[in-house]
Amino acid sequence: MAKYSVSRLGGRGVITDRGLVLGEVVDLVVDELSGKAISLVVEEAKGAAGALTKKLRRDRDGNVLIPYSTVKYIREMIVVDERLLKLYIATRGE
Repeated sequence: MAKYSVSRLGGRGVITDRGLVLGEVVDLVVDELSGKAISLVVEEAKGAAGALTKKLRRDRDGNVLIPYSTVKYIREMIVVDERLLKLYIATRGE
């Protein structure tokens, strides 16, 4: 996957590969030691796929943390793999 600066990702829309709107990127969580992206911090869109996002972790401001491993590609919008996102939720055991 190509390298992107946080400033280039900020404000981009986030959708699933099936077209569900999740929200807009406000930040990125990065592992301090490896420098690898861990999660997209997403401000949830009004009327977003609540059934999908309600089981995801959130930051202290209520933004959704979407695992970076679910990102399929980044273009004008960031597209996440809905199947992988559901699998992530199911294996968290909550």
